[in-house]
Amino acid sequence: MRRLMLFLTAVVVLAGLASHLTGRQSVRVEGVTPPTPTPITAAFDETVTAREITLPAATWYAIQTGVYSTQEAAQGRVDAYKERGAPGYLTEDGGKWRVFIAVYGEKEDADAVRERLSSNQSVETYVHAWACPSVTLRLSGMTGQLDVAEAGLALAWQTADQLRDAALALDLGELTVQEAKKVAQDIGDRVALWARTARERFALPCPEVVEKVLAFCDAWPAREDNISLAGGATDLAGRLKLQAMACYDEAIALREALMD
Repeated sequence: MRRLMLFLTAVVVLAGLASHLTGRQSVRVEGVTPPTPTPITAAFDETVTAREITLPAATWYAIQTGVYSTQEAAQGRVDAYKERGAPGYLTEDGGKWRVFIAVYGEKEDADAVRERLSSNQSVETYVHAWACPSVTLRLSGMTGQLDVAEAGLALAWQTADQLRDAALALDLGELTVQEAKKVAQDIGDRVALWARTARERFALPCPEVVEKVLAFCDAWPAREDNISLAGGATDLAGRLKLQAMACYDEAIALREALMD
């Protein structure tokens, strides 16, 4: 990925509609605008081409503590968990507000945690399948332009996956505190590289989708600072989970925006 992003470049034209959370097949609508060459370096590949990419669907399994009809009520629950040192996260879903305290990539892991919370701490929770939809897009432009677009579109959910897995590994004792913080630092390096390259290579005004990815990148330093301030393993795992959920939520929002 680091090598790929070193050769990313300029303007990309994005068009397409894609699958919904229901899992229906994607629908694509194309609208291609002639690219504008912006030579930057000898490595800039200006070959005009088109490429279809699919961002695969994903499902996380969240430990849910409640569903609320108002944001205020849900925020009250989040605040209560934060006071206890738990990573309460609030997300909107179809006019309702869900509160999550942890996320897992496998349902079996989430089920095991839910059962322990119920039997050991008398805390009733529910495992919610949190879906990120598949999106099929057709990109048209120069080869270097398509590379930067494809790498950027995958950035948020790849970051979310890494943070989630680091939190789980920390909980299981498979990572030390310093090793887990290094994961966040490595993510920061990758995010900064993509953002720097994008700003160097994209003509202004940037396509809207690129602006959205840049906004994600701009928010990362504050997230990394939050992670770096963690004390022990329990505190760090909670912060990693919270930031993982936030990044995953942003990945979902980006894909839903592409379908509008």
